[in-house]
Amino acid sequence: MRTIKKAIFVFSLCVVFHTTVFGQSNRYPEIVDDQLVIQGDKCGWDVDAVHTFSIVEANKDGYKYWGYYGLDHYQNDVHLRKAGIARSNNLLDWDKYEGNPIIATNCRWPTVILYNNKFYMFYAEYKKANGDSRIVMAESDNGIDFENKRVVVPYADGHQNQNPFIYFNKNDGYYYLFYYNGTEQAKVNPRWNIHVKKCKDLADMPVQQSYEVLSSSKTLAAPSVAYYNGTYYLLVEEFADDTHQSWVTNAFSSMSIDKGYERVANNPILYKNDACAFQYVLDGHLYVTYSHCLNINKGNWVMRMMKAK
Repeated sequence: MRTIKKAIFVFSLCVVFHTTVFGQSNRYPEIVDDQLVIQGDKCGWDVDAVHTFSIVEANKDGYKYWGYYGLDHYQNDVHLRKAGIARSNNLLDWDKYEGNPIIATNCRWPTVILYNNKFYMFYAEYKKANGDSRIVMAESDNGIDFENKRVVVPYADGHQNQNPFIYFNKNDGYYYLFYYNGTEQAKVNPRWNIHVKKCKDLADMPVQQSYEVLSSSKTLAAPSVAYYNGTYYLLVEEFADDTHQSWVTNAFSSMSIDKGYERVANNPILYKNDACAFQYVLDGHLYVTYSHCLNINKGNWVMRMMKAK
């Protein structure tokens, strides 16, 4: 009996050691805090539609953190798609910039990074309502006025290229642009794909080739990546079931940033009509900003943020 118990103990120890040292964690970190951070102003430009939130540690103009947020309006007129800024010193209380919106039309899903003292914003543009989309990159010296717009992922007939997420990987020194590429409106064999482009210098991102990270025959979009406790985590949005009435956020993990992702054991990470998640490691903690739907029929969304253990 002692021999059997000893063998079981040694096997268990080897499994734990292998998982934590030689393989990624198969569970997403435990959530320890979750709160509302931003909602649209009544009768304002962002009413009921705050949808994505990209955080930059800027340490500028009296604020440590700058948050760039975009609106829902996927099936609405392109002129309703706008971007604004909210700023904070504690990640809890956010002050909206009085000059919002900073981009007033055809801007959805802004994601921003600070590189060589310059702000780079990536976002999706659309030909019409929810038709073909592309991803562009714009630059700013002050984080407010963006110019020098360049196409990073061009239009392609029948394709959506959207949901960008820009990430700097300290482990290899490359910048990675993850995004959703799909043919969701195709009548036969629609696909939902997660693609990525990478470069050493952000100015070179438009000329880089993209490649596939994940693919699905069902809705799978809105990627974001973080490296935490020795593991890369990729978050995506999916539907809870085939009724398409409830959004969930699911996680994948890998030891490599752009391949080998497997679903974690504790999916879904967020499950109450929660989608459009962005991940950030700030002050040593993993934070996830995400859009919570108050009413899916009316399309009412607010921005929440969770802190992982």
